[in-house]
Amino acid sequence: MKVSHASILLVVSLSYLSYVFQIFHRTFWTSGLGDWMDPYFINYLLEHWYHSLTTLSDPSSPPMYFPFQKTLGYSHGLILYAPFYLPIRPFFHPFQAYSLSLFVVIETGILCLYLIFRKFFELSFIESLLLSVFFFTSQNVINGTVAVWSQRASVFLIPPILVMLLASVGQRDGPPRLILSAVSGFLATLLFAHDFYTAQFALFFVVLFLAAALFIESQPSVTQSISSFWKDQRLPARMAIATAGVATVWTCYVWKFGGGKVLVLGVRIVSHDWRRPALLVLASLVVWAGLRGGRRITADLSAVRPWLWAFVVGAIAGSAVFLWIYLPAYREHRSFPEQDLLNALAVRDQSRWTNPLDAVRDLGAYSTLRSFKLVAVLAVVACALRFTVDRRIRLYCLWAVAVSLVVFVIPLRVGDFSIWLMFFRRFPGFSVIRDPTRIIYLYELAVVLAAGLFLTRFRRNAVWRVGVCLLLLFFIITDHNSDVFGYERPVAVYRRWVTAPIDIDRTCKSFFIKGASDYYMERSPQMWALYNIDAMFVSLNGAVPTLNGYSAWYPEGWNLLNPQEADYTDAVRRWILRYDLRDVCAFDIEARTMRVVTAR
Repeated sequence: MKVSHASILLVVSLSYLSYVFQIFHRTFWTSGLGDWMDPYFINYLLEHWYHSLTTLSDPSSPPMYFPFQKTLGYSHGLILYAPFYLPIRPFFHPFQAYSLSLFVVIETGILCLYLIFRKFFELSFIESLLLSVFFFTSQNVINGTVAVWSQRASVFLIPPILVMLLASVGQRDGPPRLILSAVSGFLATLLFAHDFYTAQFALFFVVLFLAAALFIESQPSVTQSISSFWKDQRLPARMAIATAGVATVWTCYVWKFGGGKVLVLGVRIVSHDWRRPALLVLASLVVWAGLRGGRRITADLSAVRPWLWAFVVGAIAGSAVFLWIYLPAYREHRSFPEQDLLNALAVRDQSRWTNPLDAVRDLGAYSTLRSFKLVAVLAVVACALRFTVDRRIRLYCLWAVAVSLVVFVIPLRVGDFSIWLMFFRRFPGFSVIRDPTRIIYLYELAVVLAAGLFLTRFRRNAVWRVGVCLLLLFFIITDHNSDVFGYERPVAVYRRWVTAPIDIDRTCKSFFIKGASDYYMERSPQMWALYNIDAMFVSLNGAVPTLNGYSAWYPEGWNLLNPQEADYTDAVRRWILRYDLRDVCAFDIEARTMRVVTAR
């Protein structure tokens, strides 16, 4: 009986994931993934999507932090996990539905990544298999922290999106192609609403890929094209372009350094708002477009392929969803506190370094460096064999080394210096990222995709292709991953405290949770997470919004953190009075009652 190549990959990936998820262990079916903190909250978010669909309620406003709306924007929305969770949830408990949906997400990403290598890159089965295995067995991609923060597995959502995009490019013109392209554009930007970190870092690598292709594939025609473009412009158009260029530099300076004061011909110019020169950039481009002529611009736009227009339309729709959910929260919270970012950076003490090797060993902030080693080896070999390797390939390798060095040092802080603090966080979107180490997931994916493209350059050179495969196999064997996921949330405990019947006063319009006994608090030392997330689950099940909540951010003035703290009752009273709430109930989680209280 002939076994297909895809079946082999399926067996390999399912076997590995079954080991990682411990799917044949009893705890997988009796407990929830991770502990009672962030994993419990993530489980709540997925249950919220299920509740929102079944009750046709607003998905952007989970019933927490009452009376605030758009509270989903205070953390990652996990909207792209919902299509995997929803069909599983009716047949399983929320804890098992969460674990199984994450399993399916990762397996789907693996199969789509293999499909990219096999069909679209036209690599051999062995090459596609090794590249796929190299990615999903990396300890940087699948490790114990994914069980705690499963949004880190969002990198596995990118291969399905790429498959749809590549399929739309490869099809003939027609409705199926346009639909696929629009859906891929929609999902690509919806990734920002799912997990902003993953989307932002993915965009970072997309820009780097496009920049490499522009400056390497087009050389030396880039310089010639720029020169020809400049000569083709009339004097007024040149002035508009020059103004736009100066204003762009001005915008970047003000945005990065906060502006300043300068004297020009005795005139004092003060600039502290980057939006003003940015508007000048836009106005200059509009003037240039008008001078260039509407007919010529229309002709240029008509040359754009229909599938690209469909992608743009889908991307705009996804961006609209993202802004609908996250714009209110972003207006309230522009960035995380400085200390949160400092705590995420890996501090290194250079006084302990006695030689360069000590520095290299100490600087490693990631679980494994095998992808960095792969890039380094390929670059060294490609540059050493300069007479047998195409010049463009060598440039790509050097580009990959430069990017790898940046990724390597991004999460580090040596003394008072950090490339992230000094440079990256000043760019739009990066200011709300408090854990730069999460770039490693997207770097690992970028490396295997780049390696696949690298192999396509040697279609007639079997030696190179065999050499790369042997190198991949060597790293897979010598740097293997033995991490497994943990399950610390027994279903029986959840049923005891959350889903057990509650006597709810019919007049309750909202509620807050009261303090409980030591027996209740034995589940977890993190009282903020335990009380608030329990209240959030009870809110979903009982259809009564709660004043409590748990997320990365919370509303201004909210301080209902821990019922065990002395000022908790006063904080509840202040919150009720501040928003003039009526018929607020106190939830006694041990007595299983919810009764109306007065704030006065």
